[in-house]
Amino acid sequence: MTQNTVSIQLVDKEAKNVKKILTSEGWEEEKSNNEYIVLRMRSSQGSVATLYTSNKIVFQGKESFESILGQIKGLDSVVGFVPHIGVDEVGKGDYFGPLVVTSCFVNGEFYKKALGLGIGDSKKFSDKKIMEFYEQMKEYPYKYTSIVYPSEYNKLIQETGNVAVLLAKQHGLVIEKALLDLKQKNIECKKVVIDQFSSKKSRVLDELGELGRSVEFEQYHKGESDIAVACASVFARAIFLLEMNRMSELYDFEFPKGASNVIEKARLFVNLRGQDELGKVAKISFNTTKSVLK
Repeated sequence: MTQNTVSIQLVDKEAKNVKKILTSEGWEEEKSNNEYIVLRMRSSQGSVATLYTSNKIVFQGKESFESILGQIKGLDSVVGFVPHIGVDEVGKGDYFGPLVVTSCFVNGEFYKKALGLGIGDSKKFSDKKIMEFYEQMKEYPYKYTSIVYPSEYNKLIQETGNVAVLLAKQHGLVIEKALLDLKQKNIECKKVVIDQFSSKKSRVLDELGELGRSVEFEQYHKGESDIAVACASVFARAIFLLEMNRMSELYDFEFPKGASNVIEKARLFVNLRGQDELGKVAKISFNTTKSVLK
């Protein structure tokens, strides 16, 4: 089994309970001379838990920490947790590859699982870690994704002339898809949270259908602090990575992520495959294209 590292932020009340909970599970305290470490404990399986003065706790080992973190975070917070939908997107800033927008309905059970895994904003994790999360989460049924491949993306940008409009339409699509599925399964959902991407707060609201307009709607910057948005972020990132790998295999070409340091690779691709083919793998509305085609 591979090394598992989970890091999560605690509030004061949760941090105070750590030693008691770990001791009850057979963990033993170890001394540490680090002034920033409040508590260090080791399990019978050799895993180590380190609690810092910042109230951040880090677990490292080859066992699952889902149950332990469920006790540390879950006993207090699951009681007040309201199941809801979170939405996030990945790929809007990447020159190559699709735009992926995902909504995820998080219920109480999945909430505890996500906490136990240490789920957070996908941008904070390596690609390897994202895929590890995905392997442990992919069977969860209440995730809904829209993949806008480059060819479609380029066409939609031409039609709308505005990335924010395209994003809003995709957010509306996955929100409505989620709410319809939950309604058909008699699962109650009264709230949707998104990571705000537009200064115009009505942007997504304008794209919602009847179901979307019937629930509480929240949007704010750094929305990944919400667990459902964080889960959606991880799912979207994993799907984006899978699509990038698929595209690389299809063209036998290594496509870089991001929007910087892609020009030379893009020029090489155009030399190999032609300018028309670029529109099938890249978001050619980016200013990057002007430099590529110089």
